[in-house]
Amino acid sequence: MSRAEQLLAAADASGLGNLHFDTPWSARLFGMTLAAAEKGLFTLADFQAALIHAIERHEAKGCIDSDEQYYTCWLEALESLLQSRNLVDGTRLADRESELAEAARHRHDHQRHGNHI
Repeated sequence: MSRAEQLLAAADASGLGNLHFDTPWSARLFGMTLAAAEKGLFTLADFQAALIHAIERHEAKGCIDSDEQYYTCWLEALESLLQSRNLVDGTRLADRESELAEAARHRHDHQRHGNHI
């Protein structure tokens, strides 16, 4: 059983309260995926296929050996599904990701130099 199948089975069997995530963003990503599937934007089988494809792309470059790498694949799978259904604009999403990355770098620079925001 894949990790995605295990997480989804745990959510179905015992509710989301019993799931454990190492980071808040991975928990939010999991919740967003379930909410999108429940809204009928895609099926969990569609998501699983997209996740398998994302994992295969990453494993071609090396093994996935952390939760962060796994959930990066999860994020890519969700993005690709939403883009393929024209539910998000890939260009606007990439622009926003760049803006957020720049803001994070800016905050890091201020913290490193003692200029707290």
